[in-house]
Amino acid sequence: MEMNLNNKNDFKTTFLQRVTCAEAVAEVVELAASYPYPHSILGKANAAEYVKELLSGRREHLKCSDTDGWYAVFDNAKVCAVCHLSIYGIGNGTNHTLWKVRHPMLRCGEDRAYLVELFNQVFQVAFAARPGSAKVMIFIGEEETDMQWSAGHAGFKEEGCFLDYYRLGECCFVYGKTITGVDGY
Repeated sequence: MEMNLNNKNDFKTTFLQRVTCAEAVAEVVELAASYPYPHSILGKANAAEYVKELLSGRREHLKCSDTDGWYAVFDNAKVCAVCHLSIYGIGNGTNHTLWKVRHPMLRCGEDRAYLVELFNQVFQVAFAARPGSAKVMIFIGEEETDMQWSAGHAGFKEEGCFLDYYRLGECCFVYGKTITGVDGY
């Protein structure tokens, strides 16, 4: 059954949570190991190490905020969609923050509406974490069609395309969404 994005009852059992407990980390590792799209790390043997590396903050250039980390949309107790959120730049350091959503993943067979919910909720986490305006970016490979659809339905706009970004001959689409803090968007 496809979920209706406009019907909040379809999401009454869903919630966003930062991934910290061992069971949720194991589910993120499982999603990363079985990632179905072309990727340099996800879907490969070292996917589990990479997930744990981002979780632990060992990639210190990404660890700029207590808000940085893996986030998951759960339905009841099951991880349905997950992504990593991190600060990518802080402008002048006081009133504008650039965030990056990395590695959005959807559990095989789950409705793309879970990704829409994930994108909407991490956007709100980013905006609430720092004062001023916020820009959230998602870089999405051309074959990651579920991510493209979901980003668009979460209000992100396709803002650009890089040729040969991840792999030769492939486009990487850049999706972005800005909130000013004054008028809500």
